[in-house]
Amino acid sequence: MSPATYNRIVRSFGMNRAAAARYFGVSTRTERRFANGEADIPPAIVLLLRALIHYGGRPVIPLAPRYAREAPTAQP
Repeated sequence: MSPATYNRIVRSFGMNRAAAARYFGVSTRTERRFANGEADIPPAIVLLLRALIHYGGRPVIPLAPRYAREAPTAQP
């Protein structure tokens, strides 16, 4: 998948770079490398994007860590 195609698909899902990085489980730097063509896009990500398009899915993007709720602690 070319970087231009990758960028077009990611933007069509309404994801910015930070959201795409969280969704794919990579750092923002790695996602930027995918977008700029500095790194090859892994086949798993290409297949995921193609499956989302084919089946009409929408990505569920995890919250950024600072906004995520903390797990409840056990009460003694």
